[in-house]
Amino acid sequence: MNQIDDSSWKYWLMKFSLILSLGIIFISIFRLSVIKGNYYKNLATENKLMEQNIPAARAMILDRKGRVVAKSVYQYFKLEGSNKIYEGAGDFQGYKFEGRDLAFDLKRLYPYEESMSFITGYVGKINQDDQNLNKCGVKLDNSNVVGRSGVESFLDCQLRGVDGRRLVEVDAMGKYVRELGRQEPKVPEDLNLSIDAYWQDKIYKLLDGKKAVVIISEPKTGKIISLVSSPAFNPNDFSYDPDQNKIKEYLNDNQNLPLMNRSISGRYSPGSVFKMVVATAGLESGVIDRNSLIEDTGVVKVGDYSYSNWLWSKSGSTDGMVDVIKAIKRSNDIFFYKLGEMLGLNRIKEWADKYGYGKKTGIELTGELDGIVPDEKWKKEVKGEGWFLGNTYHLSIGQGDLSVTPLQVNQMTNIVANKGIKCKMSILKDSKVECSDLGIKKDNWKIVVEGMKEACKTGGTAWPLFNFKTEIACKTGTAEVGDGSKDTHAWLTAFAPADDPQISITVLVERGGEGSDVAAPIVGDILKEWFEEPETVVLRKADKNVISE
Repeated sequence: MNQIDDSSWKYWLMKFSLILSLGIIFISIFRLSVIKGNYYKNLATENKLMEQNIPAARAMILDRKGRVVAKSVYQYFKLEGSNKIYEGAGDFQGYKFEGRDLAFDLKRLYPYEESMSFITGYVGKINQDDQNLNKCGVKLDNSNVVGRSGVESFLDCQLRGVDGRRLVEVDAMGKYVRELGRQEPKVPEDLNLSIDAYWQDKIYKLLDGKKAVVIISEPKTGKIISLVSSPAFNPNDFSYDPDQNKIKEYLNDNQNLPLMNRSISGRYSPGSVFKMVVATAGLESGVIDRNSLIEDTGVVKVGDYSYSNWLWSKSGSTDGMVDVIKAIKRSNDIFFYKLGEMLGLNRIKEWADKYGYGKKTGIELTGELDGIVPDEKWKKEVKGEGWFLGNTYHLSIGQGDLSVTPLQVNQMTNIVANKGIKCKMSILKDSKVECSDLGIKKDNWKIVVEGMKEACKTGGTAWPLFNFKTEIACKTGTAEVGDGSKDTHAWLTAFAPADDPQISITVLVERGGEGSDVAAPIVGDILKEWFEEPETVVLRKADKNVISE
């Protein structure tokens, strides 16, 4: 074996390389152990401990009987590439996470789907505007969600919990070893609604996709039992299992508008259901009394304009001499044209304001509109026109520029049912009942109620309700849409039992036709079960044997 001569260049090259390598190793060891020793020691210690956030579940939302209508759930997952592989789900507050990695999605589940969507609303991911707003006085980050509609939005701060924390030890690979300590998240108390989820779900299915609203409430408290707007959306498509295709469908459906809560955000001409306001104004002002008579001439002419009664338009008939009770019973337009003329705009508007029209009810939901009760100032500013007698005629029968929400009509119905006492509308079971007396004279209140009772009996306009054993007080309405079409909104509002009301109910079917033909049978189907009258026959259009409004 040949040896390398120590005088050769190869020998010195190898020796130099060995010395250089040893020098580099020595310098590296010195740098890591002496110069950077404390840094890496601290880093290694810190890497063993990790603080993790434990997001707090939002409060559960319950109906009046304790049924869950919204709750927080967790969904654990493993990451395989960029995909989440879910391992299970359950109630968030029922799991303590011991021995587990906190890889989960905290989601909001809505068991009643479409039927409760406008009540609960939904939650969505936080954005920069939400962070800047800081409305709950708590700094929010990207892991938080906020309410986007319904009570989720209106009561967002009340529903929001306080996040917890835990300190865990992990190994060199970052995997969980053990938990060293924790601060539990704080979950708020459950929110109890006055809504009955059974009736909410039943009525939504009964409407079967119609563009309609049904509201049931307690006249003596203002508590809402059911507030249904159809069609609706599934809040789980936004929160629990986000579906971008479905969300686009909702947003682009300009015909059905499933994201619009028609009960508080839809503005409609009320038609003849507004006549109770005008009747109250006439009686309270002394312009008429129980015995005052106005002749139904079929048509009233003002210059070149004609204003007819619905009965004249249908059959060329008249109701003869009409008092206020018969006017409500038969929904006689001629009576209310003339009464409106005698009252004048200001007294009609005064009582419309007292009944709550033109202003929000204050219900605990986002998106409520106030409606319009037109007057001279409004017409001048908006339309650049003066006020004419014909405008008073239209207002007197709930037409023209008057626009209301279905909830305002239900509020009016509650006031009549509750002897002139107005209670704030609410969907919260435990909220304070706030009522005020409008000061309607007892005798005048009785006259209005008597007219509404008669409307649900033979000869009245609400013929589908004639067969009920429970006495009902009601008023039909058929309101022209006012867009140049011949379409009409179908209304019926009622309370029962008439002499000791448990509930009031208001139904609107958008562009549905006549109130008696379309809205009244829906009311009848609900009241039949509510008052346990299975044998009662709710008449349908095929059974129609009287002229209806």
